[in-house]
Amino acid sequence: MSNKLELRKLYLRKRKSLSNKALLQAENDLLKIVGSGNSFFKNKKISCYWSIGKEMPTHNLIAMFSEMGSEIYLPKINNKSSVMKFNRLEDKSKLIKNQFGISESLGTKEIMPENLDLILLPCVCFDKQGYRIGMGKGYYDYSLEKLSGETNKIYLLAHEFQRVNSCFPEKHDIRAQGCITDSEFYTF
Repeated sequence: MSNKLELRKLYLRKRKSLSNKALLQAENDLLKIVGSGNSFFKNKKISCYWSIGKEMPTHNLIAMFSEMGSEIYLPKINNKSSVMKFNRLEDKSKLIKNQFGISESLGTKEIMPENLDLILLPCVCFDKQGYRIGMGKGYYDYSLEKLSGETNKIYLLAHEFQRVNSCFPEKHDIRAQGCITDSEFYTF
């Protein structure tokens, strides 16, 4: 692959072709990995996306974090800006879908990204340098640009098959400190 656009198209197709059985197995494997690193996730302020489609599932993961005593915040798109807000998930029955079909919290407690202990991002693919290719809108890059130098804060969630040699990072791309897949907990 020679560029981001080609990688995005290829890995979106691969992710979409994932069977429901394989998706469930990936989720179970991810939950085991996260469960074995319990102290890393316990009693934290964690931002996590509410998964859709064949993204690495997060609904049970979010429940696991809550059981560990962590506060969960979901990203919320601001229609007037490329910078997202992070609102506390207070009630799963009060989620609302944004223009992309992604569920967001109606919670009234907002937190600044620098006050989060851990931020978990989705990706289309990732590389071992900590870069990701997302859906192409740049919301996370704009929202987290001030955190680029901090350690142990930004992690990706992905299927192992989404690992690539290079995501062709550009100057504005944020770098993650690690990635949790269905088979590994990478640190970069």
